[in-house]
Amino acid sequence: MRNILIVLSGVAIFVTPFLLGGSSSAPARVDWGVYQIYWGLQRFEGALRQSLEPLASKPDYVMFYRDLGRPYPRKGNRVIRDVGATPIISLELWFWGDGKTKYLPKIVAGEFDAFFRKWAEDAKADGGRVLLRFGFEFNGDWFSWGGDPETFVKAWRRVRGIFKDVGAENVEWVWCPNITSHPKGESNSLHRYWPGGEHVDWVGVDGYNWGDDYQAWHKWTSFERLYDALLDDLKRRYPGKPIMIAETGSPEDADVPGRKARWVREAYAYLSRKPAVRAVVWFNYDKRGEGELNFRVDSSTAALEAFNQTFAKP
Repeated sequence: MRNILIVLSGVAIFVTPFLLGGSSSAPARVDWGVYQIYWGLQRFEGALRQSLEPLASKPDYVMFYRDLGRPYPRKGNRVIRDVGATPIISLELWFWGDGKTKYLPKIVAGEFDAFFRKWAEDAKADGGRVLLRFGFEFNGDWFSWGGDPETFVKAWRRVRGIFKDVGAENVEWVWCPNITSHPKGESNSLHRYWPGGEHVDWVGVDGYNWGDDYQAWHKWTSFERLYDALLDDLKRRYPGKPIMIAETGSPEDADVPGRKARWVREAYAYLSRKPAVRAVVWFNYDKRGEGELNFRVDSSTAALEAFNQTFAKP
């Protein structure tokens, strides 16, 4: 369900159609989505439907990853649209299993022009709305495409230009830094990676509450404290661009039952007061097998209930 723009006394606000006849105190609905790991089409389809089963409504978006070694995921997009959602493709600028080679200079040099042209042609033929999160979290040091603002901007503009030349206008481009830059410092400021407003459709950001127990320097952080300063900065710097929380989540707190559920409810209340934030995508995945945390929205009965009474409320 899409938001409607209403102008009252010169003030523009976004609301959802079912709120127009409701109470004036009701918050605006926040479009939401979930991440779903993509390991083969059949497994993807079954896993997605299984993940959505406990949710009280269907998501607006489903996000998944691709890399430079894979064709445009037309069939995967169809699976997502079959459940009533819009696909978000998070394109990793490497080949799976090769985390060291820096492919940004190769992209800038034109070595991947044929690959991206084929993607653009397939996306155009696909025809449906799709969001492309190109080289996300570029201001982090955990991806081989991170830490090089000048080359990233050149790569973005080159690939965006290919899609434009092909006429793949159904693709919406999501510029998405991590919430904090690593390493810190002006030379790696996330804003140095900005390719220009004419090349960007959405401004995204990724950020998680890692809780108190993941690493010594992590502390439980509320959604508002996590995002508030940066969201205000993004809104000021890039006016008119819709903002997306493109990856977020929280673990449970073993010592404080129900803490994650409260975190979810507080996140919903906070985002309902931020009309510039048009969507939030939950990293609905248990990463404990990879040495991280369980970010699933149904990690506990209380967390699932909180999610179903807020973001997924029908």
